[in-house]
Amino acid sequence: MLWLDIQAPFAACRPLVAGWYRPTAGFLTHSSVYGLVLNIAGRETRLWEHEDGHDEKTPASLTRTGLPRFHIALGLPGGAEIPVVQTIFQQLHNYPVGSQAGVDPALAKGRKNNIAPVRRELLCAVHALAVIDGDPSLENDLRLGLDGRKNEGRYGLPFLGDNNFTVDRIEEVEPRPARWYSLVADRAGRPREGTTRLTVHIDRADMSGTRSALFAPESKLTDQPPDGATVPMGDPTGFEKWHKDHSVC
Repeated sequence: MLWLDIQAPFAACRPLVAGWYRPTAGFLTHSSVYGLVLNIAGRETRLWEHEDGHDEKTPASLTRTGLPRFHIALGLPGGAEIPVVQTIFQQLHNYPVGSQAGVDPALAKGRKNNIAPVRRELLCAVHALAVIDGDPSLENDLRLGLDGRKNEGRYGLPFLGDNNFTVDRIEEVEPRPARWYSLVADRAGRPREGTTRLTVHIDRADMSGTRSALFAPESKLTDQPPDGATVPMGDPTGFEKWHKDHSVC
């Protein structure tokens, strides 16, 4: 079992990406930490278009099969606050085509002839504790990656959501108390503070296969994640069974 302290000024964990509105979850998602861990450990998660097994119909990389399965628990370390969701507005420029292409390109005089406002949400002041419970070989590769001694199979800088949202610090730490994000199993009564929908599994070929659930930080600090916060990763079927077992009917 390996404990990671993750700190970043900004992050974005997007449940969807529409053209004009790009929201974020209220905390780091299990799927984002899963990808981050595998990248640092040098485990490729993407199946490229030129590789065997790609359907050659989807003009994007898909999720590679046979990825490691392990458990992740996420929490707020003692003294840390729930990240603040902020919004920035940008201009989206594009060149539409067809009969409804907007402004006549001639009138635009060579400039982009369609400009629309875009709203992007981001998390600010992210401080999270992630507990990784996997097989020894994965944990060893992760330690090597954290020390900068494993470069094979990985690329780029660690980032959270957008490639300009790089991480300030990722380090292995000793077990420590945290407010763990546990499954919101009982929907009765008022929502718990910090309740947010966290993505657990992303299906890049078919969004209907993506899996998420409501999580919220516990009210008290504990030095070990509860069972409802320890989420199985790498197998959507395993997550569905876990979710069913921990939900109140």
